[in-house]
Amino acid sequence: MTPSATRPRLKTRFKPTRLKLSSDQSTRPLARLSLHDQLVAKVREMIIDGELAAGAPLPERMLCETFGVSRTPLREAFKILAAEGLIALRPHRTPVVTPIDAGEIAEIFDVMVALDAAAGRAAAARATADEIARLDAMHDELVALHGAAERAAYFRLNQQIHLEITRLAGNSVLLNIWSTLHASVFRARAVANYDARRWDESLREHEAFMALLRARDAQGFALALSAHTRKTGDSVLQMLNQANSA
Repeated sequence: MTPSATRPRLKTRFKPTRLKLSSDQSTRPLARLSLHDQLVAKVREMIIDGELAAGAPLPERMLCETFGVSRTPLREAFKILAAEGLIALRPHRTPVVTPIDAGEIAEIFDVMVALDAAAGRAAAARATADEIARLDAMHDELVALHGAAERAAYFRLNQQIHLEITRLAGNSVLLNIWSTLHASVFRARAVANYDARRWDESLREHEAFMALLRARDAQGFALALSAHTRKTGDSVLQMLNQANSA
């Protein structure tokens, strides 16, 4: 038996049944209100949840037929997903879900640890009481989503909280760099939440650094936030390496 005969085949074939929006219809057009946003959210969710594996093709015709949309809004959605690093647009070829480069992810997390330390220190010093209250409300919702095991919604809100903290630092250059790097590790960060133990641990870290923010402990908040990012990066890389080994 040749090596190629024993090698497991990647499940990259596109399956339009996964994209049905309702079990009672083979196809169902997306609501015309916020059509673009719905397309982006739906395909993003499928990639993050692993329904569309790395390397999976995204044929425009099948997607358009399944969603009941034209190619124009679909291609606009593809541009957003490509900017997030979730898909690769290839001239005159079918777009594909991008692979995750573990080496690149490790280097990006090294930088993001430093950025989060700087952002956390500035945010704790600059944030108003109302801004901290808003973050507290987001955190309370995060806890509720964890309790309900709403993994996808938890992940989205988790990213919004990190973005808001960075925004509160009041440094547009830092925010732009952070946002660019975050887009590159967006899908990889979701991988860490597939581990239930890490998910629980991550929430406890959120609760710890939020307590430091409420106390206006800028140094403590910065250290806790950057340590959280480091642990998330380590967890992501561990799971990626396990997947590669398998």
